[in-house]
Amino acid sequence: MIGEFEWLGTIRTVHIIGAGLNQKKPAHRAFHDAGHKGFRMIPVHSKDAGSTILGRPIRPDPWGSDAPELFVFFLSASSVIQELRKWLIEGRDIPFIWLQPGAENPELEEFLSNSRIKYSTGRCWVVTVNEDDIICKNPLPEQPWCLQTTSIDGSDCSTWQHFSAGSDHIRNSPLEWVGDLIDLQTSNEIIPRYIRSLVNEGETLEDASIRLS
Repeated sequence: MIGEFEWLGTIRTVHIIGAGLNQKKPAHRAFHDAGHKGFRMIPVHSKDAGSTILGRPIRPDPWGSDAPELFVFFLSASSVIQELRKWLIEGRDIPFIWLQPGAENPELEEFLSNSRIKYSTGRCWVVTVNEDDIICKNPLPEQPWCLQTTSIDGSDCSTWQHFSAGSDHIRNSPLEWVGDLIDLQTSNEIIPRYIRSLVNEGETLEDASIRLS
C-alpha cells in the first residue's frame, strides 16, 4: 500500500458521523461496504443512539474517548460547521476531518483552515479504503458493548445492559449512555466512571459490567 492515503492504515478507530438506522443513507451503507477492513468503525447519530448497525452501537456523539483519531462526516457543510463550532467552544481536541463528497464547500474549508483543523476533501473514505486496498494495520478485537437507559415503567430507574460483541439491538427507552468496553474503560463521562467504581477486587471491568446487567 503506497500512496497519499497510506496513513489511513495506522488509524484504528473511525467515527462515521451521520450513521443512523436509515439503511438507504450512505453513512449507514458504509458499515456494509467497509466494515471488513479491520477498523473500529463507530456510528454517530443523535436520534438513533443506543441502537446498532451490524452489531456496532450507535453513539450520540463522538466523544466517548478524549483522543479520537478520525471523523468521517456524512453531513451537510452547514451541519459540519455547526458541530465543529460547538466542539471548539467546548474545548475539544478535534482530530483529522474527512469530508465526504457533498459535505465540502469553500466556507467550510476556510473555517477548517482558520481553525487549524486538518482535513481531506474531494474523495469518499469508503471508496478510498476499498480502491486503495487499505486495511487497519493494528486492528482492535471486536468489543462487547453496554447500554444504560431510563426505565419506562414510571419508576425512572436506570437499567444497565451488557451485550456480547456483534449483538444487534433497537433501543426502546430513553438513552442515558452507550459505548463499548473500550469506551467503558477510558471515558471520563459520569456513567462509565461510576461503573468503574463498582468493580470488585479481583474482578475485571467486563465481569463487573456483566454482573450489573
